[in-house]
Amino acid sequence: MENQDNERSVMLSVLAGIGIGVLVGAIAGVLLAPRSGSETRESISGTLNDLGNKISDLSHDVATRVKSAVESGKQAVADRIEHVGAEETKVA
Repeated sequence: MENQDNERSVMLSVLAGIGIGVLVGAIAGVLLAPRSGSETRESISGTLNDLGNKISDLSHDVATRVKSAVESGKQAVADRIEHVGAEETKVA
């Protein structure tokens, strides 16, 4: 359980870091490369679309990893229950 929480925490940190990095990069790009208003809006729109795609890909990856972790946890619990049941049978 604790391992799953750590994995979720790491993945959320990664997502947040990437999101913040993209946002800071976009702002720096707009400020350091002045263009006309329409060009700037087009650039921001493209950057936001890219960010949306990256977040979508990352969230899919996170969902897959969480699902895998949940399945591993279920299997570990089932194995433990089976192990405890076998020990009780030996004792009885």
